Amino acid sequence: MGDSGPEARAEASRWTWGIGAALVALAAAGALAVVRPWMAVLPLGLFLVACAAAPFFPAWGFFGKTVVRGRAEPPGVALTFDDGPHPSTTGPLLDLLRERRVRAAFFVVGRHAAAHPDLVRRMAAEGHEVGNHSASHDVWLMLRGSRTVLREIRNGNEALAAVGVRTLAFRPPVGIVGPRLFPALRRQGMFAVGFSRRARDFGNRRVSGLAQRLLPEVRPGDIVLLHDGAVAAEGGAEQWLDEVRRVLDGLVAMGLAVRPLSEHIDRPILG
Repeated sequence: MGDSGPEARAEASRWTWGIGAALVALAAAGALAVVRPWMAVLPLGLFLVACAAAPFFPAWGFFGKTVVRGRAEPPGVALTFDDGPHPSTTGPLLDLLRERRVRAAFFVVGRHAAAHPDLVRRMAAEGHEVGNHSASHDVWLMLRGSRTVLREIRNGNEALAAVGVRTLAFRPPVGIVGPRLFPALRRQGMFAVGFSRRARDFGNRRVSGLAQRLLPEVRPGDIVLLHDGAVAAEGGAEQWLDEVRRVLDGLVAMGLAVRPLSEHIDRPILG
């Protein structure tokens, strides 16, 4: 499993911005210690602050490369849906996408895929791409040990393999990355996919006004994050689907094509 091209070989390297920052911090601390010993704590403190902030900013590439944008030309975006499949949302969404001739990427949770295998099969059969969103969607996953991170990725892959899907792409729960993620992905021959634009829908707990919040911020090249999990907000799945319909209409009005994620990032999603 995996891509053997130049990008994949570069990504397999263990060098990251975090390693570079650590070396710079140590060098600066050593130099400052010669002048005034107390000043050596400054670069080390800044490095610790960066380590604490980096999980929430995957685009930094601090712990490893995360794909967060695609090509801007010709003008277009990729639509991605997290947390499904769910019987109240995924089927109607697939109907809408088929009607509009739009292909999206679904980052599915392993236990949901196991509970609703026909929906995952339908995603693949209708030309959508499927990624791994972990086995259980543990929001604290990046704070767990290396074995747990690897198990969540591996079990998610096994749930997808059971319905005939072999994926290369992983999106961590809530988009947070960590130092244990990238070694686990290398072991599975996978890469991380994030996003550059979201509707702040809080996992479909805030669907009212979703399109109105999202569309003014969308730019060519964006990877757009939406959700197809259960809708907890007032108005339910019907209101949510209306908002997704408005998003599709708005993208057309803006002259932005919706591309399959693999075409958008010039990299295969399925193995």
